[in-house]
Amino acid sequence: MYVSRAGYFLSTDAPPDTAAIITRFEDLLDADWFTGQSPTKNPARSVHWFADGGDHVTASIPLDYQHYWYGTIALQFPLNQLKKQLEDSLTDEDQGEYQLFDNQFRLITASTTNNATPQSFSDAHRQELIQAVALDPTGNLRLGSQFISWQKLKHFDGVLIRIHSLSAGLDGDFGTISIVIALLWLLFTTMVLLSWMVIRRMVRNMYQMQNSLQWQAWHDPLTRLSNRGGLFEQAKKLTAHSQQTGEALAVIQIDLDHFKQVNDRYGHQAGDRVLTHVARLISDTLRVGDVAGRVGGEEFCVILPNTTLAQGAAIAERIRARIAAKEILLAKGRTLRMSASLGVSSGVVEDMMNFELLQSVADNRLYHAKRSGRNQVCAHDDYQDSPSQ
Repeated sequence: MYVSRAGYFLSTDAPPDTAAIITRFEDLLDADWFTGQSPTKNPARSVHWFADGGDHVTASIPLDYQHYWYGTIALQFPLNQLKKQLEDSLTDEDQGEYQLFDNQFRLITASTTNNATPQSFSDAHRQELIQAVALDPTGNLRLGSQFISWQKLKHFDGVLIRIHSLSAGLDGDFGTISIVIALLWLLFTTMVLLSWMVIRRMVRNMYQMQNSLQWQAWHDPLTRLSNRGGLFEQAKKLTAHSQQTGEALAVIQIDLDHFKQVNDRYGHQAGDRVLTHVARLISDTLRVGDVAGRVGGEEFCVILPNTTLAQGAAIAERIRARIAAKEILLAKGRTLRMSASLGVSSGVVEDMMNFELLQSVADNRLYHAKRSGRNQVCAHDDYQDSPSQ
């Protein structure tokens, strides 16, 4: 299963009904195999095995992407499978018992048959064994009449112990079960790592999709400029900066001249080609930090931070000249020249000044440019309370 910190989980063992989903998720968040994979508890971000006292053990690994912990991937394995591995490792001639402990030296399972009780240690022998295991990952120890062999397992935060007679211990027959268990852990770890790769790819695809949807939400698909919503979102940040710094903010409103005739005469496909071409000319003229957007059918808006009225008018004139000078290739070898009318405003954003007001002034000047013959830039008007200086 994959348990996300964002509020969902994926599992091959689905809840029996939807009402149990919330309770199931809360239980998963409290599980040791989930909390134990936090960056503070598992800084190495490696596979850990957990035994919670139930009928299974859980192998889990954190899902980290770009230094952020998204959740945990886990595989659960029944104890009877591990118990059978231990039992199958003992032959009829063998005497003794295998026991598997976790890192807290709590018994996970043993090779007992017919529901027999696993052999236990006295408190003194238990402490002696724990100290010996802590000093050496592999070793032997005599505890009274018992001879103990142990080996810490790779890919598992625990230890495998064999309890046998002194004569059997002297034979040193401990390698087979160690290899079997080690291969079992390696198999489990490989499964977890494969699942981790799949889930990580899924999360990466989800974020790529999220970024793609976010881009589509704020951009015009035809011109690839900001759409109206995206432009106003960026305008909020730029006007706030202007208000803090006292730097002037300029706005250019652009409208293509006689654009309706292009659609009527050559078709909407030609009109789309013109809009795409003009958008590219506008973008190529702007400076780093300037923002351009399509706010209507053939209408564009440009926001120029830290720009006076004179500087904004100069940039508008360059845009106008580039549009007028460029010959646009249409279908079937036909070419077309376009022109645009532009209005410019500028001011320092204050309590009575905002982007909408600057845009409104620029829009009025745009229509003054159209009434005055089109294909020109208008940066002044007759209003005495104009914000432009």
